[in-house]
Amino acid sequence: MKEQKGYSNGNKERDYKSGAEVQIARLLEKSGIAYRYEQPWAIVDRGKTRIWYPDFYLPEYSVIIEYFGINGNSDYDERTKHKIETYKQNGIEGLFLTDRSLKGDWPARIMGQIEDILKNRLDKFNNRRGENKKACQG
Repeated sequence: MKEQKGYSNGNKERDYKSGAEVQIARLLEKSGIAYRYEQPWAIVDRGKTRIWYPDFYLPEYSVIIEYFGINGNSDYDERTKHKIETYKQNGIEGLFLTDRSLKGDWPARIMGQIEDILKNRLDKFNNRRGENKKACQG
């Protein structure tokens, strides 16, 4: 069996594919956010159902996090763009991160992005609820 090289965050159960993924995992753990690493997802891509493995899935929030670690490679950039569009077409909300995403106060930014997704969902729910109340009253 071929040994897979990976980065560890000290958790012997998981090996990550990059140091950036270790940083993201540590942030989630420190923030008390449950996640699953590379959980398989059925995705409809170009009319076919395929299995994709987003880097992180946050089951409490139904949000994925994908880290795209290669910069300046046009083929990789095209695949990245296609992957993001396909997730959106499948109704999957996520954070799509690059090396630039992990600069400065990146933990606060990422937590803010997760919060924004959840606030948008709540706003949609409240708007629908308000519309339903009006329809029932009128």
